[in-house]
Amino acid sequence: MSKTFSILLASMLAVSFSAAEVSKSDLASNTRLKNTMRKFATGLDQIQKGIIYNKREKIEIGVRVIRQAKRNFFKRHGEILKKKLPDDPKFAAYLAKSSAERINKYINMMSDQINTSHDFSKIAAAYTGIFNQCVGCHQHLRKNFTED
Repeated sequence: MSKTFSILLASMLAVSFSAAEVSKSDLASNTRLKNTMRKFATGLDQIQKGIIYNKREKIEIGVRVIRQAKRNFFKRHGEILKKKLPDDPKFAAYLAKSSAERINKYINMMSDQINTSHDFSKIAAAYTGIFNQCVGCHQHLRKNFTED
């Protein structure tokens, strides 16, 4: 009887330790994802300030920050994003990939306009496009994020 109890207890401990490891891994993934999202927000903030104050260098900084944040985004964060929409992980992956592609299009559009135009309206339109991609993704996925 005590041997059976010991085996049962050891099994329960092994399961709880493995669950704790998964939680640690998810926590680290969530932290990395939040840091990347903060970089996106910083880039958007720089672009917005550049548009408002007519400062090309701020827009360029914002574009560089967003490009750096989106580099290998899905490779780094794909698995945790899929967990944010457990009922449809394929949709979560599709949403993240399609948003990244659109953000890339808008970033390229901004880059083309920074030094070729004195009218920042196209840059502002691209900024709005990026912002809309962020909002659209967050409406679907963020409701499942753990709040700080």
